[in-house]
Amino acid sequence: KRVQRALLPDALDHDDRFSIHAFTIAAAEVGGDYYDTFKLSDHRFAIVIGDVSGKGTSAAFHMSQMKGIFQSLAQMDLSSDEFLFRANKALSQCLERTSFITLTYFILDTKSKKLEFARAGHCPTLYYDNSNKTAEYFQNKGLGLGILRNDSFKKFIHVNELEFDKDDILVLYTDGISEASNAEGEEFGFDRMKSLLEKNAHYDPVMIQKIFISKLYEFCGTKDLNDDYTMVVIKFK
Repeated sequence: KRVQRALLPDALDHDDRFSIHAFTIAAAEVGGDYYDTFKLSDHRFAIVIGDVSGKGTSAAFHMSQMKGIFQSLAQMDLSSDEFLFRANKALSQCLERTSFITLTYFILDTKSKKLEFARAGHCPTLYYDNSNKTAEYFQNKGLGLGILRNDSFKKFIHVNELEFDKDDILVLYTDGISEASNAEGEEFGFDRMKSLLEKNAHYDPVMIQKIFISKLYEFCGTKDLNDDYTMVVIKFK
């Protein structure tokens, strides 16, 4: 557990145009959730969140492989689609046949106020637009890394771009949060998350994360959830 925790960043790269905060808990002693950042230039940042299929030691091992691939490819300053293509190619050589990794890769440019991203089967990103005080999910498509292990994977990569403004918010998370269920079998769900963000968007990322996790525990009636859960909150200044 100590070794795996060391693989996750203590500090997340950012500049004075946005603040960022992350939180993660593994269902077992170790897990397969992963997040990271990489500073591409003074005003450009790569941000990633991922989730390895399965739990425990096997998932943790593949998570460490994903970290190595992210750190290697991010230094090449690739577009988000090229990053996913190369990451899939690398993981196809080392993942077990039954394993895959869902992931979303972001390139954040605080000078142009633009965000480019591509999704590899991961949970849809939750975005709060401060101009109209509403949140929505990005619905771009994508296939998990390691599911299709040849060059045709490129056909399943879709790149999106958006312009952000002051007080807009990104919430990145793994399905351990959205799919967490209570004693009646009801899931925490996307609608509840959307409503929570809209009601608490005036807070900073640390408080937003704390509110989300507090409401999650309250909903489930326990802190011992059945899956790893991770959240990364970004708020633009």
